[in-house]
Amino acid sequence: MAGSDRAAALVAALDGAAAPLLAAIEAVDDGLWNRVPKPGVWSIGKDAEHVAEAAVYHQWIVRLTIGERVGSGRPPIERAALTTSLTQRQAVDLIRRRTDEGIELIGGLSDEHLDLTTRPPRAGARILAVTIDLVLIGHYRVHRTEIDAKLRALGQGASEPRSRGPRPPGRL
Repeated sequence: MAGSDRAAALVAALDGAAAPLLAAIEAVDDGLWNRVPKPGVWSIGKDAEHVAEAAVYHQWIVRLTIGERVGSGRPPIERAALTTSLTQRQAVDLIRRRTDEGIELIGGLSDEHLDLTTRPPRAGARILAVTIDLVLIGHYRVHRTEIDAKLRALGQGASEPRSRGPRPPGRL
């Protein structure tokens, strides 16, 4: 099913947020992947793993909102561990896979879907288009920023990811 122009803009934004995140992850020196920058703070590898785990949850929200059959409980997200068992390559591949799944899901949404109130109910009762932009896509941006900050703190310097240009214009 072909989606709306608004869905296409969200797909472009997701793809545009994923590219610099993946480039940042790929630029991490091996020795820094699971290094905890300070007590209680996730390693860069854990940040990457978290993006992949959270993408499943964020896609669950989209599916629930549009009325697809989903499991009764929200997908789990491990937050206590500070490091990951994933290698850098595994994390990149997993985020790419989750991004592709998100692109497929979002790309098929109609304007009617995008105007639905997000479920489960959240503060502010946002429409789905805004939730996708701020929560699903925004999550990629937030963790890209956090990874860059950790790289600077650990002495590597921020990544220099390739840009895919500005966010597409248009109404969400």
